[in-house]
Amino acid sequence: MSNKNSTIINLILIIAVAILFYLQLSTSNDSPKTNEISSSNDTIVSNSANEYLVPPINKKISEQDFTNLKIAFVNSDTVSTHYLFAKDVQKSLLKKQSSAKNQVKNKYNEYQRMVDDYQQSAKIMGQSEAEEKAQKIGLLENEIMQLEQSLNQKLSNDELQLTTDYVTQTNVYMQKIGEQLGYDYVLSYRLGGEMLYANPNLDITNEVIIMLNNEYKSNK
Repeated sequence: MSNKNSTIINLILIIAVAILFYLQLSTSNDSPKTNEISSSNDTIVSNSANEYLVPPINKKISEQDFTNLKIAFVNSDTVSTHYLFAKDVQKSLLKKQSSAKNQVKNKYNEYQRMVDDYQQSAKIMGQSEAEEKAQKIGLLENEIMQLEQSLNQKLSNDELQLTTDYVTQTNVYMQKIGEQLGYDYVLSYRLGGEMLYANPNLDITNEVIIMLNNEYKSNK
């Protein structure tokens, strides 16, 4: 399989891992919080004929609400490299791609043999025989094109299904792991990503990889 296909698969898995950690954060912090704002404290700022309502600062939000947060991060590039589930997904996709490639290759070899035979026998073939062979070659050429389209569509569907299963199941694992570790936020870091810097002391990548692999192996 080409390096290009392998790179695309790796990129898909890296993005999937990044999405998972985002989902883990958003779902673990979904509990609604209501802020009581008294209408008597609202400030009205007049600007010509327009009036804008400026809500007051909610004093119930203190610095303690933020300083007590337990935050860590994982390197999603490293996770996708060492996570057994990601490796199995990659192997499965590469196997499917290799099988499809061989099917097309076999058909093309058959097509090439027919073309070579036609060219070598063209001078001694009668018109009807030449037309019959040319028709068979044309039909096989169309068959190869249809096969390629069919296999490409099937590969796309298989890739979507495998990636969806990967994201869904790994998110289940991450929910469990997040609760076990007791973090409020587990961020995702990768080279070239939105997070430009992460304190190495907050890196729990290795720990998360071990826990992910244990969850995956126990549920295979």
